[in-house]
Amino acid sequence: MEDPIFFRRHSKRSFLDKPVPEDALLRILEAARWAPSANNNQPWRFIVVREPQRLQAFREALNRGNRWAWKAPVLIAVCARAEDDFVRKDDPVTYHLFACGLAVENLLLAAVEEGLMGHPMAGYSAPKVKEALGIPEAYSVVVVIALGYEGPIDLLDEETRAKDERPRTRKPFAETVSWDCWAFGEGAGGE
Repeated sequence: MEDPIFFRRHSKRSFLDKPVPEDALLRILEAARWAPSANNNQPWRFIVVREPQRLQAFREALNRGNRWAWKAPVLIAVCARAEDDFVRKDDPVTYHLFACGLAVENLLLAAVEEGLMGHPMAGYSAPKVKEALGIPEAYSVVVVIALGYEGPIDLLDEETRAKDERPRTRKPFAETVSWDCWAFGEGAGGE
């Protein structure tokens, strides 16, 4: 298999201060919109920020450790509300959050197709993001994504560069996949 897109996707931290073309952004968002969701609820809401004043207010809502994202020309807040969830009676699952994850992965892979990089983050103040972008109280900020063209690593400070220089890793296959029954740690073997 030739270098599949999901292996090319990565979340580095160096961005060029170069605008993202409108047509590329629209293709990326269209890919996100077509993600699957329980009962086709499509609970996601994407707030795409490029306007300088809003972008500055949004940037200020990011935690100090995510200052690298200030270089990204686009920040996206992905929001959802529990009211738009599909509810199972036998095992309550927050499907609206799962659906947002699927939409975000579509967005990230579409960004790779466009020659861009998206970096999802959890390091932000949700109240500050809501205030900066006028997000209603009923909605949660599920994730924030920095989007743009990847820049050279030497644009990063030493601490952030060290994070990006670490090799990408995953847990061993057997820690995340079992066949035919639960085989993880306690209770392994379907006991």
